Amino acid sequence: MDVRAKPDATSERLSQLIFGEEAEILDEAGDFYFIRCSDGVTGYAKKTLLSDKDEPIYKLSRHYHAHSVNLSFGSYLTEEDAKEFRIPRSYLYPIEQRCRPENLAPKFIGVPYLWGGTSSFGFDCSGFVQRLFRFCGKELPRNSDQQMSASEDVGGIRDAEKGDLLFFKGHVAIYVGRGKIIHANGHHGSVSRDWLFDGSPYSNYLLSILLKVGRFRCGQASLGQARLDGSPQSR
Repeated sequence: MDVRAKPDATSERLSQLIFGEEAEILDEAGDFYFIRCSDGVTGYAKKTLLSDKDEPIYKLSRHYHAHSVNLSFGSYLTEEDAKEFRIPRSYLYPIEQRCRPENLAPKFIGVPYLWGGTSSFGFDCSGFVQRLFRFCGKELPRNSDQQMSASEDVGGIRDAEKGDLLFFKGHVAIYVGRGKIIHANGHHGSVSRDWLFDGSPYSNYLLSILLKVGRFRCGQASLGQARLDGSPQSR
C-alpha cells in the first residue's frame, strides 16, 4: 500500500506499507488517513486498506500469490491469516527468527525498481535495504542519507564485510563480498548484482561517489499501531 505525500493517489509515493505492518493514524482527509509509519515517515494512505488486526506471529519468507491474495515478502501474519490464505508452513517464519540480509538479497535480483517502493512488488534502494534488515530484526531509517548517518563507520571498501552497507551519493547497496553489491537501482531498472571492480563506466561511477561503508548489527525489529489489512499494491 502506497504512502503518499498528499491525499491524492497521483501524488508522490513516499514509502509503502505491506500486509500486517502498523501505522499510527494522526488525522484524516477524505478517503485518506494521515499516518505515521513505524520508521517515522508520515503521509497519506487509503482508508479502505487500514483496519485493526490481532498481533502477528509470523513473517512471510517469500512473495506469495494464490487464492485471490498477493502478499509481499515480509508480510506480517496471524495464525488466522495463514489459514485463510492457505499459506504453506514452509513460507512462515516466526516473528523472532533471525537471518542475514546479505543471504536474502540474491532472492530479489530482477525485482523492478520502484521509487518509494519497499515491497517485493518493487523496491527503491533504501526501501530494499530497510525491508531486508527489518525482516532480519533490525529497524533502519527509511532514506539512504538517514541510514548512512545512523550506521557505524567501518572504514573503506577494503574493510567492508558481507552485510555492510555501501553508501553512495543518493544511493545505498548491500555488500555481499569480493567487491560485489546487490542493490535496487535505476541504472538497471531492477534489483541487480554488480561488481565494483569490473572496470565498467557504471562501476567506476559508483566508486567515484562512494561516501561511506556502514554497518548495522541486527536486533529486534519494532512495529507501530494500526495494521494494513488490504492486499499490497504495485504501481
